[in-house]
Amino acid sequence: MPTSRRNVLKTIASAAAVSPLAGQHEHHAANEFVQISAAKPTYKPKFFSPAQFATLQVLVDLIIPRTDTPGAADAGAHRIIDTSVSRNKVLQTAWRDGLQWLHEQSKNKPFPAISQDEQVAILTAASNGSDTKGMKFFTLLKGATVDAYYSTQEGLTTELGWNANTFLPEFKGCTHKEHQS
Repeated sequence: MPTSRRNVLKTIASAAAVSPLAGQHEHHAANEFVQISAAKPTYKPKFFSPAQFATLQVLVDLIIPRTDTPGAADAGAHRIIDTSVSRNKVLQTAWRDGLQWLHEQSKNKPFPAISQDEQVAILTAASNGSDTKGMKFFTLLKGATVDAYYSTQEGLTTELGWNANTFLPEFKGCTHKEHQS
């Protein structure tokens, strides 16, 4: 299998733990497994404004989009990030600065309102590191998205296939030549 971002993330995240989703109930009836998920209540952001939260939802989906598995927005990564940021003053400042930078890059238009090609171009330029503010924000966004996504059932179980009972007799770590000492 060729090395891809998803494969690398799968390797990294395979050691993380999974917690059950709130509001889920399991029932066993007549040797049949039935899973009933409670409808997700409307989420009210704890830190971000509604417009910033909508931007965050688009951003996490650009970082980990839906493929044959759920994307970061499907998994609620933006909600996890919002909760985390609401508890940390240093992160609040970093996110405010980053979202302001993003707004300037989208020519003062709401980020969700510009085309996906424009959104990707802004994030690609930020990831290249030519703009220090952009690179800081991209690094923050990408790290928070990956951390949040792979802490969900969708990230660990659905994408990685982790079932909490797999024993690894050995973990070889990264095998990329450039990461070897």
